[in-house]
Amino acid sequence: MAASWRRVVSENSVPSTARPSAEAQPVLAIDFGTSNTYVTKCPGDKEDPVGVDFGDGRDGIATAILYRDGKEPLIGHVALEEFGDAGAEHDDYRIRAQFKPDLVSSAEARTYARDFLVGLLTLARRQHKDIAPLQRQVIFGVPSEASETYRDALRAIAEEAGFGAVKTVDEPKGALYFHLQRKDITPIEALRGALVVDFGGGTCDFALLVRGEILHSWGDMHLGGRLFDDLFYQWFIEQNPEAVVAMRRERAEFFVLAVRCREVKEKFSLAMALDPTTVYRKTLGAYGRLNDVTWDSFLARARRYRPSETFAQYLRAMNPQAGAHLDTFPQGIDLLDWFRQTLRQGLAHEQMRHQDLACVILTGGSSAWPFVADIVTDELKQIQPKPIEPSQIERSPRLVHSDRPYVTVSQGLAIVPALQQRLAATQVDLRRELPAFIATRIAPLIERRMDEAAHRIAERVAVGLFDERIEPILRHFRQEGGSVADLKARLAEDAAAFRPQLEAIVTTQLAKVLTGVAADTTELMQDWYRQHRLTVDQSLSHAGTPVDMAEGLRLADLDVYGEISGVVLALSATIISVLAATISGGAGTAIIMSGPIGLLIGALVGLIAGALAMRYGLDEAKRRAEHWEGAPRWILARALSDTKIARLRADIKGQVADKVSAQSEQARDGLEHQVRARVEQEITSLSAISQLW
Repeated sequence: MAASWRRVVSENSVPSTARPSAEAQPVLAIDFGTSNTYVTKCPGDKEDPVGVDFGDGRDGIATAILYRDGKEPLIGHVALEEFGDAGAEHDDYRIRAQFKPDLVSSAEARTYARDFLVGLLTLARRQHKDIAPLQRQVIFGVPSEASETYRDALRAIAEEAGFGAVKTVDEPKGALYFHLQRKDITPIEALRGALVVDFGGGTCDFALLVRGEILHSWGDMHLGGRLFDDLFYQWFIEQNPEAVVAMRRERAEFFVLAVRCREVKEKFSLAMALDPTTVYRKTLGAYGRLNDVTWDSFLARARRYRPSETFAQYLRAMNPQAGAHLDTFPQGIDLLDWFRQTLRQGLAHEQMRHQDLACVILTGGSSAWPFVADIVTDELKQIQPKPIEPSQIERSPRLVHSDRPYVTVSQGLAIVPALQQRLAATQVDLRRELPAFIATRIAPLIERRMDEAAHRIAERVAVGLFDERIEPILRHFRQEGGSVADLKARLAEDAAAFRPQLEAIVTTQLAKVLTGVAADTTELMQDWYRQHRLTVDQSLSHAGTPVDMAEGLRLADLDVYGEISGVVLALSATIISVLAATISGGAGTAIIMSGPIGLLIGALVGLIAGALAMRYGLDEAKRRAEHWEGAPRWILARALSDTKIARLRADIKGQVADKVSAQSEQARDGLEHQVRARVEQEITSLSAISQLW
């Protein structure tokens, strides 16, 4: 290695005690990947991550290093292109890539990683990139399945390369924070449960995060995108056998496999995600052309994969354990089933079987393969309990996938300090503003909605019970006559028959009003949360079929509806008693009163009732009056005039509305309680997230 290269290490290896206070430091986050490395910097107090472009307009930099005798190594895409363009002319060129998964097992891999990171700092300094690791908090992402030995090795390599004492954080946490900051998921979802599927170039990593911490993780550090690189390499060789001689002559076999075939694989994956019926073709430089590549043919090859000799030699040299692992499958490996079985193994764990997932986050460059989402969705369905009712299907965890899944880890890790600071301040603001929000915005909304419901219920009861049942009976009685006792019996019979219809009216109308309250409340909460750069993923709700709201909101809460069901039963009995009281007296609209006066049908009937009472006594007078069938028609017409019938209708309607309003107080309290509890839950989630690290 050149002297100037060694000076870079020395200049950057300042003791970590030289760092400023962690609270004042900006952040430098590094996702050290198998195929590419992504570097992101971010202020310590602003969620403003900026990916570092090392000069070629790409996201990240290729994790590759080209050694050249007598010269400094080249790194990144420049190294790959230099080797591809001129490697045949230089016997001293040695390209190294895909060494990240082998840091524990291979001393050579650790050397390549250190030299690559040294080259990263050198390139940044020469391009005047402001990354200055010793003036920043430096965070390296690691697979959650990585052992402590791997983490120690990476920390030692980074410090030796000039990054100082770095912190290693599980990569799934970076993905979680990325989507949390982008509002793809809410704090409540982040704490409730998220499955992070990190499928990259060299690893396949699964992690269950609950309350922002990894509760269970598993995976396979042998399974990764580089196996698919090799699949396309073999595919290319089969179609271009003459290319092998040229590649060997130029010592470019591994370069074509790890670089050119990876590029083909990534573009093919993107094309298949857009249209799986596409027939794909691609030229690999001067070596030849890959033709007639289809999704079905890819799947067939993926289900019987065997490593090429080029790839097997690389694995045996870099990671004997990985090479031996692949050698145990002489009949070939089903790569898709390998992914499925790895996922299934973890889903069978007790922690997973009893966890209610809110979302599944797909991250890593290889997560863009269409089969990844299909397999994850299918396997999760197998462990979900069978839905008791259609509404429960909506509870399945939703897939969250960035359009740039390869940058989520580095950008997510970079924003952690600033995000935590903002969330801590937000929870204070929400708690302070909650009482006024309930009193000035939620309570008036609920009051207005419930009053509207009371009047709609009263009108429908008036139409269904009075207009269609009672009024025809009264008019018939006024015209044909008969005993008051028979009239009372007919009215009571029709009122009882109306009870199922009454309950349907109340149930339907209260369900509608609760849906409206849920939608309006959700909108108010969204406006309020938006002021604090938060999102709402749930709304206040009632039982029954979920009603989709904006941004996937649902109504599926059973609490309030349970209270309303009790109100319906009480209200039905109350309305029946109101009608009986109206028929038997009260509110100035009585036709028959059971008090001391006896029979009372208008003023004239009152005089007759008085005379009967004086002659027979009150009880007998009442009995005779109720069974008297010979009342003059003019008395009945006077007692049951159109005006009095209309007044009776209005009185019944008013009493029903009053009863609904009075009984709805319980529902009002329940809805306000839900809002308060939902916000408190959000505050709790913010508090938990702001304290994580």
